[in-house]
Amino acid sequence: MADLPPAEESRSLRLTELVLPLGVGAVLRLLLVVSFIGTVGAGDEAQYLRLGWGWHEFEVYTGMWAPLYPGLISCLTAMFGEGAADAVRFVQIGLAVWTGVWTALMANMFGGRKAALIAAWGYALYLPLAGFTALLYSESLFLAFFVPALYQLLRYAREGRGAAPVWRGPLAGLALGLSVLTRESTLIVIPPLMAWVALAVRPQPYEPCRARTNLSIAPALLFGLTAILTIMPWTIRNAHLFNRLVPVATSANGSALIGLNAYDINYDIADLGPSLVDAPGRLRDMIRGPEPEPWAPRKVKNAADATSYNLHDGAAFAAKHPQFFLRSRVVELIDLLSPHSYILRAIRITDGVGAPLSNVYIRSLFSLLAVLLVPLVLLLGLGGWAFARDAGPLRSLAANLAVCTGAVSIISGLTRYRAPIMPMVIVLGSLYLAGCREVPSPRRRVTAAILAVGLILAWIPSIEPTRIALSTIWGS
Repeated sequence: MADLPPAEESRSLRLTELVLPLGVGAVLRLLLVVSFIGTVGAGDEAQYLRLGWGWHEFEVYTGMWAPLYPGLISCLTAMFGEGAADAVRFVQIGLAVWTGVWTALMANMFGGRKAALIAAWGYALYLPLAGFTALLYSESLFLAFFVPALYQLLRYAREGRGAAPVWRGPLAGLALGLSVLTRESTLIVIPPLMAWVALAVRPQPYEPCRARTNLSIAPALLFGLTAILTIMPWTIRNAHLFNRLVPVATSANGSALIGLNAYDINYDIADLGPSLVDAPGRLRDMIRGPEPEPWAPRKVKNAADATSYNLHDGAAFAAKHPQFFLRSRVVELIDLLSPHSYILRAIRITDGVGAPLSNVYIRSLFSLLAVLLVPLVLLLGLGGWAFARDAGPLRSLAANLAVCTGAVSIISGLTRYRAPIMPMVIVLGSLYLAGCREVPSPRRRVTAAILAVGLILAWIPSIEPTRIALSTIWGS
């Protein structure tokens, strides 16, 4: 294909060259893990632990979240007992290294050895992602499935239909299905990714004329069907448990409650200011405006029923108050792009964080770098999206996932839900830094300029919350 990099360039990367950057990343994550050893955290972290312990103790899972992360905790509980929480953190170091390898290979596919090494270093040192290694959240396990799925899809698109091994699409579907079983919101990406496969996986010139259709319908269906079949056993289990269709979990209950109503707290940046409920920032509050009326979720015992009611009531609330709903959605997107890193909130609210983060100077430096890395990586990624040479599939897949990530944020209102797109943003940024550039088309140049202005405008309401967050952490 015309957009393939030179063969010698694509083969030049040796996996042993990733040992240094990903080894440094592993040490960084180890230091974070050591800082959080013995802590349980609050909210979802404690709930994940209870679900895992309960699954091990009673041999049944009744939690509201997707099963694989509590399942991991359950397995480690069987092996390490009360030390399961710390064992999970150490396992997540290995998962992070695994994900870093696939991130580097993705960059190597489009930019060769130099881009791969830059991507490996970027992934290793990007603190907002590194911070999840020390926290009891599903992001580390999720990315360990999701990033390899993206790599297989991109390889499929690069090699073309007929040249790619027949197993590449189903393997991507299997990895995507496992990522859905780790985080339920990933369900939203299956149809868009199927559409992407149909458009991006092109026929080879030597295919018979009758097979050279413009759309790769069969590969798209095979990919999507494999993802659905991976989820299906758990869906059947849920049908018996809830007596209704629940594809993965009932966590949509919480997303509908938080994201579609006046009760749209962003817990990722809450607890950083003087209020324990509302996220700080006067300009952010001005954009959102006051709640038009009090709202509270229905009290329903059956979690599956609660999901249905909250979705219905949330849609009715949005229809009744469209201006408030639009303003609050703008705020959710602002929060999604905010420089706040979720690890900052963890440092703020977790008791007993140990060395090295117990040192005020190290904690201050870590917090400042974590905040600054977010706009830096996003701008570099946007530069890569606009200027990367021969990266059409990567560009279109990144745009696809960016739209899906924004949709999830609009529903759930959680800043950490940008995690799925960040490895790909790091890859795009590595192509830009490696010099794999071309003169973009006028349309792409205008689009990139509009997006850059949008990013900068979105960061303005985050200046005050960022200042409050940093001063709170530095003074704690």
